[in-house]
Amino acid sequence: MKRLMVVGMVLLFAAAPAFVQEMHAAPDFFPVVTQFSPVPFGSGWKGEEGPLSEEVLHATIDNIREHGFTGLELPIHRPPEEEAILLEYARSKGMIFSYHAGALEGFGRTDPPNPCVYTPEYAEAARARVAAALESLKAVPNLYNVFTYQDEPFHWGPQSFGFGEAAKAEFRERYGYELPADVNAIRGNPQQWLDVINFQSGQFPDGWRQVYGILKEMHPGFKVTMTHDSHNTFGAGCTSHSELAIDDVFHWGGDFADLFVFDIYPYMMFDFRFGRPSQLPMPRISQTHYAFAQMRALTRAVKKDLGFWVGTYNPAWFGAFLCPELAAMHWSEREMSMTAVAQGANYLLTGYKIPVDAGHWESFGAGLRLMQKTGGRLLNMPKVQAKACMLFPRTQYIQLQKEYFNVGLSFELFLRAFGELDILHEDQVVDETLEGYDLLVLFDVNLLPAAVMARIARFVRNGGVVIADCVPHLNEVKEPAAMLEEVFGVSGMNADRIARYGHWVPYKTQLPAWANRPENPPDETVFSADAVNATVLDVALDLKLVSPRPCTVTTAEVLAQSADGVPVVLRGKAGKGQVFLLGFCLQDTFFQTYEENKDAARAQLVSLLRVMTESTGVRPHVRSFNSDIEASVRANDHEAILFLINHEAADPVVTVELRELPFEIKNVIDFEDGRPVSFVREKETIRLELSVPLGEVRLLHLLPGEMPGAL
Repeated sequence: MKRLMVVGMVLLFAAAPAFVQEMHAAPDFFPVVTQFSPVPFGSGWKGEEGPLSEEVLHATIDNIREHGFTGLELPIHRPPEEEAILLEYARSKGMIFSYHAGALEGFGRTDPPNPCVYTPEYAEAARARVAAALESLKAVPNLYNVFTYQDEPFHWGPQSFGFGEAAKAEFRERYGYELPADVNAIRGNPQQWLDVINFQSGQFPDGWRQVYGILKEMHPGFKVTMTHDSHNTFGAGCTSHSELAIDDVFHWGGDFADLFVFDIYPYMMFDFRFGRPSQLPMPRISQTHYAFAQMRALTRAVKKDLGFWVGTYNPAWFGAFLCPELAAMHWSEREMSMTAVAQGANYLLTGYKIPVDAGHWESFGAGLRLMQKTGGRLLNMPKVQAKACMLFPRTQYIQLQKEYFNVGLSFELFLRAFGELDILHEDQVVDETLEGYDLLVLFDVNLLPAAVMARIARFVRNGGVVIADCVPHLNEVKEPAAMLEEVFGVSGMNADRIARYGHWVPYKTQLPAWANRPENPPDETVFSADAVNATVLDVALDLKLVSPRPCTVTTAEVLAQSADGVPVVLRGKAGKGQVFLLGFCLQDTFFQTYEENKDAARAQLVSLLRVMTESTGVRPHVRSFNSDIEASVRANDHEAILFLINHEAADPVVTVELRELPFEIKNVIDFEDGRPVSFVREKETIRLELSVPLGEVRLLHLLPGEMPGAL
């Protein structure tokens, strides 16, 4: 949970204008906001009791600014006379302000909207809440954004569904039949189930759009901001918070906010969504990469800004994770904040206060200062769209009601192998162009709307490439559909995988624990396995296969078989395009390499995916040849910034390839010291070899020529 949102803050700031300052123009700095809190090192407030002098207040703000922060979060939670001083001084230094106005839409997670969003009373109630909340904003200078909605909105379950007369009338008008009163009674009717889930989930955006209109009418100057978390980025549910798979941020749309901010739980970079094996701290950042790709798909599609909550080493948030081991990871905040920006974030906000550890504080500051050397340029440099995308099958998630977050591991594996990977939501597949992507990956997808299947089939026949570990064979109402089976040249492929439910939380100061675990869950330590010992596309495979997926081969070429005779790697052609099919669950097999500490097997999986993609002729814009060191590019048509982040590599040496950016690279400059970086050009590719120590970040400026004053 974020900081408790306060609606009725009274600001004592006599010099402030009687209006909210317009902030439409992009600032000449990167927006990084934090709470006013004690500093663990340097001048300023150290947490002593009692009132703070003007000198101490100013020194604290100076310390925060010197560490690369450009804004403060409101309310400040200091006495009014201190608050006035802080606001005046921060304003004089050009700092921006982020404000928490509360849940102005009036929603909850466990109850239906009251009043119903389809009644005139709802808009009236929302207008009254907005008017009351925004009255205090008239005194706030340099207001950048306001959090106006429920924190991390999602439906907890059917208890949050609306069945009032207005909702019934709205449903009848949209779908042509009466709204079923008992959700459980229609589970056996796929069409009705899909209709009801879509309708009930859609009550959230139907309310937000009304509130957004009121907000823009009353105060058009600030960015209306919404927060999500990685639990529900593209859906929450299946014993992971919500009782059902109901919600989908992309499906909700983006016409009710200007800035979408999200967070990762828990912090300090220990992913915890992935079931029992999450006792292991690796692969680090996989949850982050997967969730960012989802949010990037949303914000890119709706042309809105993306932001991120950066968790800090602070007992106010996840104190159970504070320990000497994590204290020694002084680079944690720097790593996470730079990863967020590398993945497309244009706004950062710390979770609860700044780090309490001096090492973390100084390292965090070093990272933010480095990033601020880019000025506001990053805001005009989107993350480069990848050549490959992974499909998110929303209808499958709704219809099958099975956990679909662990597939983030397959995402991470392919990202490390290929170099870059985006998410393409099912709703984005409106034709066979697939938003300009060259390669599509389908991981654990066995149900898709028939129209989406047809578009993917046309994508392949027109020259596209698809790599999958499962073949969709059911349509939106769970009827058999053979369209993609024909493309892959197989039939009857099963989709077995380990059923993982709940979150395994690897606490550092107490015993690990399950969160949101259902009663009588399946035993995740019992699973089917096979093995392969063969050479495929010059890659020698000798590894355990978890959750093998036998199929009947029709036209596909079998490149390798398992010990039990299951086709392990298959290749096929359809029209001008190519397909590859893996006969095992990629996420389960990848996870097992960590659980059994099989580095060689994991390297084989990376090599196999890399060789597959290379054989198709599809090349990424950026690729790190050290899979534990991230390489990401943000660019426009006249400059780019390359992020290099060492997440967990003991070997700091990394080779990076860049190609097909919007311009020809003539110069590479290190932002840290302004010195040129040497590179080798090979036809249309440039190659750099650099050193990035564990936890470190390097930013390189890529230019088409000399740019006076670029640094």
